[in-house]
Amino acid sequence: MKATRDITYKKLLQKDQYSESGGMYKAGIKVPHIYAERSTCSIIAGIDLTIHYLKQYFEESGDEYVYAETACKGFCSNDPVISIQLPGRAMISFRNVFYNKISSILDSILNNILPDKSMIIGQYSHPELTSWPDVPEITQLNFYKNQTRKLFKYAGFIQPLSIESYMEYNGYSAFAKTITSKTHSEVCGIVEQSGLRGRGGGGFYTGEKWRKALEKNSDKKYFICNADESDPGSFSGRMLLESNPHLLIEGVLIGAYAINASDAIIYVRSTYTLAISRLENALQQALSAGITGEDIFGSGINIRISVFAGPGAYVCGEETALISSIEGSRGMPKTKPPYPSESGLFGFPTVVNNIETICNIPVIFSEGVEKFKATGREDSFGTKLYSVSGRADYSGIVELEMGRTVKNLLGIVRQEDNPYPVKAVHIGGPSGGFIKPDDFGLRLDFSAVFNNNLWFGSGSFIVLDETNCIVDITKYYIDFINKESCGKCIPCREGSQRLLEILTRITEKPRTGQKFESLLRFKGVTQLEEISAIMKETSLCGLGQNAPNTVLSGLKFFRQEYEEHIYEKKCAAFVCRNLKEYSVNVDNCVGCGICAKRCPADAIIGSARNTHFVIQERCIKCGTCFNACKFDAIIVT
Repeated sequence: MKATRDITYKKLLQKDQYSESGGMYKAGIKVPHIYAERSTCSIIAGIDLTIHYLKQYFEESGDEYVYAETACKGFCSNDPVISIQLPGRAMISFRNVFYNKISSILDSILNNILPDKSMIIGQYSHPELTSWPDVPEITQLNFYKNQTRKLFKYAGFIQPLSIESYMEYNGYSAFAKTITSKTHSEVCGIVEQSGLRGRGGGGFYTGEKWRKALEKNSDKKYFICNADESDPGSFSGRMLLESNPHLLIEGVLIGAYAINASDAIIYVRSTYTLAISRLENALQQALSAGITGEDIFGSGINIRISVFAGPGAYVCGEETALISSIEGSRGMPKTKPPYPSESGLFGFPTVVNNIETICNIPVIFSEGVEKFKATGREDSFGTKLYSVSGRADYSGIVELEMGRTVKNLLGIVRQEDNPYPVKAVHIGGPSGGFIKPDDFGLRLDFSAVFNNNLWFGSGSFIVLDETNCIVDITKYYIDFINKESCGKCIPCREGSQRLLEILTRITEKPRTGQKFESLLRFKGVTQLEEISAIMKETSLCGLGQNAPNTVLSGLKFFRQEYEEHIYEKKCAAFVCRNLKEYSVNVDNCVGCGICAKRCPADAIIGSARNTHFVIQERCIKCGTCFNACKFDAIIVT
């Protein structure tokens, strides 16, 4: 075992820093190489069935091939994705490869014939390989060429189940050189010089946090990675874990060494089963190679890394609540000071960093501080990951240089010919807010975002158009906050409940016979602002303090939508179904009875070939009758 570890160490020291080569695509292969991008998103899309039929195809044909499992490259709209390299030919990737398409693709490509071009994403050219004619370069596609990929540079190339694959891309070389040539203080100094700021939302300077923990005298310290990623709409952390778990482990090792911690914990939500499986596999490989554990590379340094599967509570995104969860207590924030760097896990100095923050560490130590600071802006260096969803033409993970604008990001995920204009963008998850089109020139860096009362959160970026209702989206986030509040402080617990009650009231028709209903709906807007102000000023932690951001930004930029809901009792986007009323146009109704048969609430009555009617008291606003009617006889108001 010692001999194996010595060989590993020598190999790591011989690696060039941040090489552009290595790993996946090579000249000189003898048989077809097939790569399946298997991640949670592609599993949902059906890639496991595709892989089954892929293997069955070669079993039946008897042809030799090499199969490898990689992970999603971030272009989730294309899932499931299969990449194929034939001997002497460039790698070519295919989109939406469902099980019923795999045979036709292989029948064509194995005979050097291109299948339907609508299924082709592009190719990766190689100087020693023949390119496919009239097939675009993947790196030149709009989705990729306008990104600045550092953390996701090798996503989909590195095989997440193979430490050798990571090491081919110079993985762990930065850690090997750091642990054997730099002191704890020097490592903290490099991170301080880099200006790296926390990517979990708060933007605290990482080097300062590390320095405080290092200077705290203690016989034991802890380094914790928060990989829980509890924001709904955010999935970049999960994708980092699934695509390159060794990158995170290397960042954790450097961080633990920097503060002189012998124990590190990676906190992951228990529902991330694939991510946890790959992470535990990677940790076992690193332990076997002597990269973690006792006496690493003969340095006398011990760093043990364990995985903690958390319950998935949103409040555990706050570092003291996360620490309480690890200790076996209910995840509830604590007052600060003392900060975790002074007294954290079990009372010992502890550093808690977000997964995206930690994954930046190997990049900084590989490419150097100056090159890292060449990306981004003053006080916001490096890149930021965004989880793009909503009314985007292309959904997935976008890695953008800090300081680029909302418009720049939209240019990557929206086609110019999209007939529906963007109504707004929502960033930051439950603690974030809306950005209106007039402000799409907003720079996405810490100073600009914070100055506009916004929040990065875990990087969710939701594109909205006229089919989205601002009030409904706000209600969704407040309902989420209300359910996830730990209940410890009154402003958050009671404030979120009151906000939800008000938003629910204005998204429903007034109940018959209720006195002062119109007045209550009118007062609701004023109360939303008042309650939000109190929550921001008096809540114990960031959850309650930032919970009203979506409410306040919606009222500021889209107040007319609130007024439509309150005064006209209408939702222009036809999203708030409790504001809808379904009735029958007697002139169009032919009495076919299909609407009555389909209605799940028995709310439609009428005899055959006679006009039908909707009983409003029974109607649950589901819209089934509207979709079933072939004669345009159902009216929605």
